Amino acid sequence: MTDYSFLNGTLTSSSSAQISVTDRSYLFGDGLFETILVQNSKPLYLSEHLNRLRQSSSFFAYDLPSAEELAGAMQAVIDANALESGSMRLTVSPRESQGLLAKINSPLNILITIRRGRPYREELYEQGFVVIIAQTTRRNEHSPLSRHKTTNFADSILAKREAKLCGSDEAILLNAAGRLTEAAVANLFLVINGAVLTPPVADGVLPGIIREKVLGLCSDLNIPAREQTLTPKDIEEAEEAFLTNSLLGVMPVRKIQNVNFIAKVTRRIAAVLEMKNK
Repeated sequence: MTDYSFLNGTLTSSSSAQISVTDRSYLFGDGLFETILVQNSKPLYLSEHLNRLRQSSSFFAYDLPSAEELAGAMQAVIDANALESGSMRLTVSPRESQGLLAKINSPLNILITIRRGRPYREELYEQGFVVIIAQTTRRNEHSPLSRHKTTNFADSILAKREAKLCGSDEAILLNAAGRLTEAAVANLFLVINGAVLTPPVADGVLPGIIREKVLGLCSDLNIPAREQTLTPKDIEEAEEAFLTNSLLGVMPVRKIQNVNFIAKVTRRIAAVLEMKNK
């Protein structure tokens, strides 16, 4: 089966799509992206993803196409691939440079690609992730990059590689102050004394789409939930831990370092979120 991608206004076979060697995401990590779950041939939380992309594009001075144009392109990719279940990645990056900076009024490369099938195996949700605290790198809470989904992903790659070398599924990054931030590709939640807690954006955390949905769901379910600065010591006090992102949904964590967890509140939240997404 041929997969089709969208590149700069044209649907083309993914195997033949090409981006110029002058692309700034390739050269400098100067780009933004969104990963979006597709269910029943529809992208989930599309408006939230496009709103976040627009806010970041404004910060980086990208001249982004309209939300309507991008949504139309994404639906065209879904239709061309007859994609019922899977995921999409929308990547935008300036095409041309003037020294270290992007050329003034540089057009953007707009690339939409797909992956077929469920991103994570069902048994992983049954077992829960095993997680470590990364030692190879830290999240810089003082950098604005921590609050934008950029293609500059080296810290997350280092943390994920460390986790895999340890036989674990994920790694949590500390910030410069030694506080918990997030995992390499997911937001972190702890459940302490029945309250669902997640580190604040100011501590070096990406404002995740599912992170926001979980906080809202907890309010609907009368589960105490809030942003709160957390340290590694708080892991020892937690009854539960879980990770979220747009492709994971809600992933239970069964172990961080040497601390084991149950997944009672976690599974309740996950079940309600999954029901809302149907």
